[in-house]
Amino acid sequence: MTDGGYRECAGPAVVVLRSEERKKELRRRLSDGDSFAGRTGLRHRGILDAYHGETGFDLDPVAADALGVAWNELTAEHSRRGVLPDYDKRQPIELRELAAATLFGRLHGPATSVPGVRVRPDEVVVCPYTSMLLLEEVIATVVRPGGVIVCPEGFYKNFATHIAKFDVRVVVPDAVPEDSFRIDPRSLARELDRHRGAVCAVLLTLPGNPVVSEYSLPELYELARILVAAEVPVVCDMAFDRIAGGHVPLAALEVATPGGPVRLYDRMVSVTGNSKGYNAFGPCKLGAACSGDAEWLARIRARLTISFQRETTHLVRAVLEHTPESYFEHNRKLVCEQFDTALDRIAAINAEFGLDTLRPLGSGASMFLSVVADSALLAGAGVRTSAELEDLLLAGAGIDSVALGRTGSSRTGVRLNVLAPRRGPGTESRELIDELFDRLAGLVAALRGGATYREILRRRGIPDIAS
Repeated sequence: MTDGGYRECAGPAVVVLRSEERKKELRRRLSDGDSFAGRTGLRHRGILDAYHGETGFDLDPVAADALGVAWNELTAEHSRRGVLPDYDKRQPIELRELAAATLFGRLHGPATSVPGVRVRPDEVVVCPYTSMLLLEEVIATVVRPGGVIVCPEGFYKNFATHIAKFDVRVVVPDAVPEDSFRIDPRSLARELDRHRGAVCAVLLTLPGNPVVSEYSLPELYELARILVAAEVPVVCDMAFDRIAGGHVPLAALEVATPGGPVRLYDRMVSVTGNSKGYNAFGPCKLGAACSGDAEWLARIRARLTISFQRETTHLVRAVLEHTPESYFEHNRKLVCEQFDTALDRIAAINAEFGLDTLRPLGSGASMFLSVVADSALLAGAGVRTSAELEDLLLAGAGIDSVALGRTGSSRTGVRLNVLAPRRGPGTESRELIDELFDRLAGLVAALRGGATYREILRRRGIPDIAS
C-alpha cells in the first residue's frame, strides 16, 4: 500500500514464493497440447516463456575458441602435465585485474564531463559462479536486526528472497508517477529521512531490471547528492551494464559538499557478473564487486570464504580476456532493434483496441519490456493486481511473465523477455516475438469481447488464485 510515496514490504519474499508456487501449479495443469488463440487466427500450443533472464546470445566466437583451448588445458592438467598457473584460490589476482579493467571499465570516463574512477584490482572482490551470492554477502556486512533496506521501486524480481534471510524491513520508495519509471528523488529523500538511523543500506538496480530508464546527468547528480547527504551505505546491482547503452554508473560521480568533494564510489559497492553482458555460463561465470571503501571491502572479503577452483579461474579468465568490445556493441544494437520491434507490436495492439491498452514503461532499450494494462480493461476482466495479471497471461495466453509486484511495484503490469522468448531452456529465439505478441493480442481481444479472468480459469479447470 502507498503511504506518502512509498511501500513497506514486511514480507516481500512471500510475494515471490507465492508467484513461483502458482506458476508450478498452472504448468502442471496446462499440458503441451493446450492451445491459445492468437489475434491472427492461429492457435499456439504450449507455454511461451517470457519470464526467464537469458539473452539467447552465444559467447563471442573468439572467446568461445579461447574457452575451448582453456578446457583442453584443463584436460592436460588432469593428465599431470602441469600446464595451469598456480592461481590463488581465495581471490585470484588475475580475475581481479580483469574485473577492474572490463566489468568495471565503464566507471572510468563514462561521459565527457565525468572523469569517473579507474578501478584498481585491490578495490575488487570476486566470487565464483554467481553475483547474487556476492550481493548477499555485501548486504550481510551492513544489516542489523530491525534495520531497513531502502529499495526504490523496480528492483530485480528475486531480490526479496536474497534479503529475506536478514532480520530487516524493506521500504520501497515509489518511482516517478509517469511511465518513465525513473527513481523519484523526492520519494527517495523522504524515505531516507523518515527512517533516519534505521537505514542499513540503499539497494539500487542500475541499469534497470525490470525497466531501463534513461537519466540525464543533472538527474543522476541529484540522486547522488541525496545518497551522499544521507550518509548511508549504497549497494548497486549493475548486472546489465554491458547490455544497456550510454549508461553512466552512479559510482562514477563526485558530489561537492560543505566538507569537500565526495566520490560516491567511496560510499557504495557496485556488484556485477559476466553472465549477462558476456553470456558466460556454468563454470565460466563469476561475480565481482568494487568499492573505494577499503574497510567495507575487507568485511566482504572476510565473509566471502568460498574458494575458486583453479580450473574455474582458468575458464573465467578465457572469457574475460578474449571478448572484444565489438561484441557488446553488436549485441546492444540487436537489443535496440528487438526492443523497437516490441514497441511496434504494442503500438499495433493499441491501434486496434484503443490508446493505452498496453503502456510500455521506461525510456531505454533492454532485453525486458515491462508493460501496464488499461485499468478499465483490467477492471472489466476482474484483475486487481499484477499477480493476477501474471496469472491471467499464463492461463489465458500461455505466456509466462514476471508480475511487477515482485519488483516492488504496485503497478498492474508485467515484465516480458522480448529479446529471447523461449519454449524451454536452450530454445531462446528472437523470432518468437511475433508469437508472443500474437498471443497477447489474442488475449486482449478476448477480454475486450467480455471474457473475464475467472471465467478463463474455470474454462481451463484451474482454481482461483486466492484458493
